[in-house]
Amino acid sequence: MDIKHLRYFIAVVENDFNLSRTAESLYISQPTLSIMINDFEARQGIKLFNREQSKLLGLTLTGKHYYQDALEVIKKYNDMQENLHRHEQNIKGAITIGIPPLVLSVVFSTIMPKLILKNPDIQFTIKESGAYQLRQDLLLETVDIAILLHPEGISKKMIDSYQIQSSELAVFMSTKHRLANHTLLDWPDLHNEKMAIFDETFMIHHLVKAKFEQHNIRQNIVLQSGSWDFLVNSARINHELLSILPLPIAEQYSFEDIVAVPIKQAIPWKVMLCRLKKSNYNRVEEYILDALLEEFDTQA
Repeated sequence: MDIKHLRYFIAVVENDFNLSRTAESLYISQPTLSIMINDFEARQGIKLFNREQSKLLGLTLTGKHYYQDALEVIKKYNDMQENLHRHEQNIKGAITIGIPPLVLSVVFSTIMPKLILKNPDIQFTIKESGAYQLRQDLLLETVDIAILLHPEGISKKMIDSYQIQSSELAVFMSTKHRLANHTLLDWPDLHNEKMAIFDETFMIHHLVKAKFEQHNIRQNIVLQSGSWDFLVNSARINHELLSILPLPIAEQYSFEDIVAVPIKQAIPWKVMLCRLKKSNYNRVEEYILDALLEEFDTQA
């Protein structure tokens, strides 16, 4: 019997073996209850009830022992359920999570407020910095959890890493830019173009510059910033300026005078949730990691 059937069995005993009354209290039909009991006895090759014709009179010796066991199992199950929610409610402490500003806006905009409001006894510190800087913070243990980009640049022997978002980088530009009518760009198309990109604290900065060098592109970087919306607005205002940013920005925000054009052999944008490997973690760290992974799993 599963937990539901154990409850049915106990209910039969507590209703003085009256199947009609038991079935009514359980909101099931009497035939369903009878079939459940008969099937279980037949499969196990035992008798739980003494009978006179089809009427139940009481428990056999085996049935009495089974009834006591069933009561213990149900009590343990109820305790487990109560403890499960009690552990969540009693979690107190502090945690520091490092998240790049762009990822915070695009990926965590609904998840973090929800998590913070749900856990008033946990003190959250959100450190906003580029993934390149957050990698160092994670290694120095100044953050408990860091949101990095793949490749993380840290040995898998040192961190646990979970992918929570996957997309690619695209070229953002004004609708008046001469390349705006392209449906797909190649890296050589960006040769000597005026660029506005993230600064050196961001992993995207290093990924983009590596691509430029790989394709022998003359870099004409006129602006660097840690603010993605400043980069977007710069490209909107200056019709000769390009910016390379994650495609989900264009998918999440409506821009009338900005286009995002995919790039051939695009740079992947894989967002990773990371923590250092330890022999043990405190309850807050374990709980928040599980909660975040559950939220992203639900969204997937």
